[in-house]
Amino acid sequence: MNRWILGAALAAATLFAQAVVVQPAEAQTPETFFKGKTINLVIGFTAGGNYDLYARLLAEFMPKHIPGQPQMIVQNRPGAGSLNAATYVISVQPSDGLSIGLTANALPLDQLLEGDSAKVDMKKVRWLGNLVELTSAVTVWHTAPAKTLDDMKKTEVVFGSTGPSGETYVVPIVINDILGTKIKMVTGYPGINEVMLAVERGEIHGRSGSWSNVQQKPDWIAEKKIIPLLQIGVRKHPDLANLPMFVDLAVGEENKKVAELISAVVAISRAPYLAPNTPEDRVSALRTAFDATMKDPDFIKTAKERNMELSPSTGAEVETQLNRVLTVTPQIVARLQKILSPPK
Repeated sequence: MNRWILGAALAAATLFAQAVVVQPAEAQTPETFFKGKTINLVIGFTAGGNYDLYARLLAEFMPKHIPGQPQMIVQNRPGAGSLNAATYVISVQPSDGLSIGLTANALPLDQLLEGDSAKVDMKKVRWLGNLVELTSAVTVWHTAPAKTLDDMKKTEVVFGSTGPSGETYVVPIVINDILGTKIKMVTGYPGINEVMLAVERGEIHGRSGSWSNVQQKPDWIAEKKIIPLLQIGVRKHPDLANLPMFVDLAVGEENKKVAELISAVVAISRAPYLAPNTPEDRVSALRTAFDATMKDPDFIKTAKERNMELSPSTGAEVETQLNRVLTVTPQIVARLQKILSPPK
């Protein structure tokens, strides 16, 4: 009997030891984990817009550079200036590397302005990189009641926006305060495509957003249907060489600091990210895959064929840029809070 008990105990111990060496899911290599899986690239806007175009380009070429070569599909979750998509990636989905967010570049400002009450914590997300530093442009339709910045200081024009968290809203409101323009905002559009359609239909007079969006409408430019008035970013766009930069028109040290902050945030234009608690080895694997995609000759060729600009930076560079940009004085934070506060 004793020998039987001892034998059973040894067998149980052996089985236990074998079970222990079986790797849990979190200890899997990235290649093992990603193989046969599908990564969702979650966009905060509707299909066909500029964010969507860059997302689909990335999803087309990045999977072959990821260990295990998973599939990657684009999922559009518009709403609330892309807050819906950010919340979904950061708070709803598992932090396992299978959900990547690509949301409004102005969302990190929420963290700066709202602190702990911000709806999503963009300071802690793990940035994979930035596909392009785009230049934003304030533009009006050729039938708008004001066709110059000076005219816009006297005459009200109506602009469309996805919501208060997006660049399409933040930039015009800040410009109103610093330059004295009279831009009235209409929010609630699901994406930039819907905003631009509203411009074309005459429902609104203009929009502020990436110049790259306008480049997707070459007839607007060729036929002078759209009038660019001001550009926002860290460098002038080659197509807009004679157009003034927002930061150059801001008068006074505080105004310039606010303009510089907005311009720098706009430049971090199409930057995908992972949830904060994603395992470090998967973050590293996806960052490496992103960097390899940016150097992929077929990726670069396809972007050029689709008239899509590229000026990539790494995930570490994006984190450094944002940390530097968002480290501003309480005075500038208070000023921005006042500018962006809803009117009473």
